[in-house]
Amino acid sequence: MTGTEEKYTDHIFEQITINYCDRLVQITCNNALKNYLQAPGNGALKLSAHILEEYKKRRESELNISQDSLAIEILAHIYSDSFAEAISAAGSHLPSVLGRAVHKLMKQVMLHTEIIDCGESAVDNNRWIWDRLTPFKNIIYGILGDYA
Repeated sequence: MTGTEEKYTDHIFEQITINYCDRLVQITCNNALKNYLQAPGNGALKLSAHILEEYKKRRESELNISQDSLAIEILAHIYSDSFAEAISAAGSHLPSVLGRAVHKLMKQVMLHTEIIDCGESAVDNNRWIWDRLTPFKNIIYGILGDYA
């Protein structure tokens, strides 16, 4: 994304920060997003539907990402971030050298999950991962229950 590119930010939807860029949305992975996903009746599918609809309104074009691919990407990032937080916290129970190494590694994971870049295939070299997981959506959603 270039610095001169127009970007639309949504701070209204459940206090989640979502940036709508050309062929890309960026979702801030923080407590607002986690709290939203944990609330009954919410989930990544509902959030994905909102994002796709809002993108179309704001950018006056469709984001070429399926709702399932977007939802699965959001879920993967949220769970990776939560896993890293939990492992990092557990590091305090390890010998100090090992604990510091674990904490450093988990900080790196959390840096990569801080902003969820969800782009079309042409601008997101990871889109294929989420697209190829969509045939397994029923299994993924079944395991995650309300979070999906």
